[in-house]
Amino acid sequence: MFNGKLYNNSLPASQEISDYLTTDAACGYHAQIAGPSNGLICVYYRVSDAPVAVCNPSLGLITILPMPPNPSSKTIGPNHHRALSRDFGIWFDEAAQDYAVVQLLSCHITGLNVIGLHLHASVYSKATNSWRGLTGAGSSIIDLRLCQFSPINPRCKNSAFAHWLAIDYERIELILSFDFRNEGFRVLEIPDLEISKMYWDRTIFAEGEDSFLVFFSGDWEGPDWLNIFWLRIEGSMLQWIHMKRVGSIDGLVIPKALCERGYVVLQSKNNGHLLLYNYCDEKYIKCFEMKRDVPEIFEYRGNFVLP
Repeated sequence: MFNGKLYNNSLPASQEISDYLTTDAACGYHAQIAGPSNGLICVYYRVSDAPVAVCNPSLGLITILPMPPNPSSKTIGPNHHRALSRDFGIWFDEAAQDYAVVQLLSCHITGLNVIGLHLHASVYSKATNSWRGLTGAGSSIIDLRLCQFSPINPRCKNSAFAHWLAIDYERIELILSFDFRNEGFRVLEIPDLEISKMYWDRTIFAEGEDSFLVFFSGDWEGPDWLNIFWLRIEGSMLQWIHMKRVGSIDGLVIPKALCERGYVVLQSKNNGHLLLYNYCDEKYIKCFEMKRDVPEIFEYRGNFVLP
């Protein structure tokens, strides 16, 4: 549904999903998904010059949003901005019956006495059908220390927070969170966890607004173990709470999606199959035979909200 025609933005702003289906990859880029939020998902590419869309899979409708701000096209004083990558978050405001989309844009800035990576932020509202910078005063720079970021998938289906795993100039890992309700950011450092160096793979999910589940799969003692750490916000700090070792898994797995009722979707590295696993009761629920490449998996509940 996010193919070459959409990448070139050559179709009208609202079409049925079937109008976008194609067997060809969209200009070689892999589409990303943010959400769902009250039945809506945000579909985008990380490259800065591609359009972004909001889609309701239940209704089979998709809307291309106006192009987000891109400081690459501007010169701010003597400094030149070059956009590198971007990510998005989406939230549906049930009180206002409006949805908002936030864009984080990583930019490389060069100029007089300024060389480095800066992070810009802007927010879109369906009610106004427009984007605006979040810090005002003609600037949308929110943090000068963050140089990399990647989305943290949520379990909540309409969380007012969007989360990203970020890295600063000193290679310190942090969690960057955006609160849609007051349009504010918080940046929290992830404390070192010595035992985490034992594991092969790590995946972080947002369990709620102030807690995260961190899945580690494989360790030096036995490569088929799945382990869960709880990472929670205590005051202004992130704290590791405790670890649960949920049992031996048949081959290495990669957590793909966190679901309700204590379920997690795991992808087998051996054959690409998806496993629905209850990590609270340590039970396999179902196995789905899939192709080895499973790019995006998320739990979805339908709704009739128009995109």
